[in-house]
Amino acid sequence: MKFDVLRRFAVMLVVAVPAVSQAQWVDFVQVDGSSDSSTFVLVREAPRTTGGGPAPLLSATATRWSSGQALAIGYVYRWQIVQGEQQWLVGAGAGANAFRSRAAGNEADESALSARVQSEWFGPVLGGSYYALAQASSFRGAWFVTLQYSLPAMPLALALEASRYHETTYQATSVGLRVAIGVPHWFARVGAVRADGQSRPYVGLTYNAF
Repeated sequence: MKFDVLRRFAVMLVVAVPAVSQAQWVDFVQVDGSSDSSTFVLVREAPRTTGGGPAPLLSATATRWSSGQALAIGYVYRWQIVQGEQQWLVGAGAGANAFRSRAAGNEADESALSARVQSEWFGPVLGGSYYALAQASSFRGAWFVTLQYSLPAMPLALALEASRYHETTYQATSVGLRVAIGVPHWFARVGAVRADGQSRPYVGLTYNAF
């Protein structure tokens, strides 16, 4: 049933590709799901407060798993630490978060403002390029790290991805492959996610205009 819902959502996103791409109201969208969990991410660059610095980021995320769900919106101001081929950006900001338990007999329901920090590294490496991101929030000890290695776009734009998500009651590790689908900025994702001692396949879609 969850895969049926995901397939319907994926079809909706593919149909909406032209509208999203032309409207340019969002810079990054990602949705993926397995038989046990699903995630949804939106990111948009906010107006720059200085002429030459990296743009601040506005984000909204939703994560749902068998025993809980978490929602967050946030704003992060970023600074450029290293420029050139190899780049390093750091950020700090604030967010609003909510958590609700879905476990039997557990009615935990939390919401709070949070502080958040992040760091990004990217540049060329080994015939391709890499992107690494580390984020942390003061809400429920949440943190997230991801590493991507992208190959040149010939004959296909491919990327290897690995990530780790952690919060008080849920931890998940994902490894997968991202493939261009022939529409600018859009990619299909497939891989495996391991959580609660079990590994499950996942599928997803990404729109990345950065």
